[in-house]
Amino acid sequence: MSGMTADPPLATFVAALRQSRLIDAPDVDRLAARHAPRSGRAFAEALIKSGVLTHYQADKLLRGVWQGLVLGPYHILAPLGRGGMGTVVYLARDRRQAEELGDVELVALKLLPHRKTAHDLRILARFRREMALGHRVNHANVVRTLGAGEIDAVHYLALEFIPGRTLRQVVIDGGPLAVGDAARVFADVASGLAHLHARRLVHRDLKPTNIMVRPDGRAVVLDLGLALSMGETLPNDPTIVGGRGYVVGTMDYLAPEQAVDAAAVGPPADLYGLGCALAFALTGSVPFPAATTKEKVLKHRTEPPPALEGVPPAFRQVVHRLMAKQPAQRYGSAAEVREVLARWATVAPVRSAVDALTLADAPHGDAGLWDAAPGEELPTAELVEEIPEVLELPPEEKSEPRVRTGCAGVVLLGMALGGLAGMCAL
Repeated sequence: MSGMTADPPLATFVAALRQSRLIDAPDVDRLAARHAPRSGRAFAEALIKSGVLTHYQADKLLRGVWQGLVLGPYHILAPLGRGGMGTVVYLARDRRQAEELGDVELVALKLLPHRKTAHDLRILARFRREMALGHRVNHANVVRTLGAGEIDAVHYLALEFIPGRTLRQVVIDGGPLAVGDAARVFADVASGLAHLHARRLVHRDLKPTNIMVRPDGRAVVLDLGLALSMGETLPNDPTIVGGRGYVVGTMDYLAPEQAVDAAAVGPPADLYGLGCALAFALTGSVPFPAATTKEKVLKHRTEPPPALEGVPPAFRQVVHRLMAKQPAQRYGSAAEVREVLARWATVAPVRSAVDALTLADAPHGDAGLWDAAPGEELPTAELVEEIPEVLELPPEEKSEPRVRTGCAGVVLLGMALGGLAGMCAL
């Protein structure tokens, strides 16, 4: 998986290093003279040891891949993970903004490969929406957008880098959270949602993978890729943001009303998603496990919330109210939820700081993520969890006013039309 076993001639490696623009040409010569390497691999190892290159950068250069390691002012250091819509998120250094941002020169650089936009303009439309909406947000509990644009046919979002692990990773690694810890995390989440709602934004995709838990135990809401601006003029294509007959969201955390008309939801839909994510944090399981999209949507609409055994009854009532089927039966605002949860929150234990670059700069389970060059379209991962779906109802069902639009038809992520027309008889 790693190209560090490659050992090209020194001249070949130096040529790739120059073309990458990771290091200024005079500095390449200076470093070569200092280390006097005998091969490309020896030079790469010396530059890694001295902190000039990361393992990921050296891996690419040793294999002769230099394209994409520098994108405008951003030097890509290592991959962080896959995002929605075929995007890839990298840890990067923003040399242009380093002085402006003080010590915070690391960014999470979200890239949308050109091939994705060439195949489907709707993906580009959604990405541009995220670029625009991100600039309306400025809150400690919501990831900040630092820059956005297009360079060399690659669309990018430069986001505040939040060290830590997603809530899903925290639960998988350490098991369900104690009530006090869950309350602290989700009080922060509610605070972030209150800011979004004050800016007339609905997140629409709140879930454990979109909640980052920092080393200090505080939480930040991520990813505005499916966010909706309340009252906005909707695109003509309903598959971009959803609408009656088109459902967008992650089915394990989807509010019942979002399955009816995804473009007409308000802040209560985010409170429902918060409740579902909170149930996951307390139990380690999604609230309504099911094998199919149809079954998940039906359970959200008809089944009571999980029992949450072992959770104090008063706190259980908080979760169940968040997950009420009718929006009017939930809490009145995210600010109210924050106040309720803050009363249950405990102080986070002090944890040792983790070097983000060291953690990211090594191949993990996703071979395609490490092996691909920045800006390339990645191969499909074997396991991709909690991916949002876009669902379309069969045309013959859309004209029926009695149709329960939550019982989706065609899954636009590779599922075929056949056999799904009867889903609306729920």
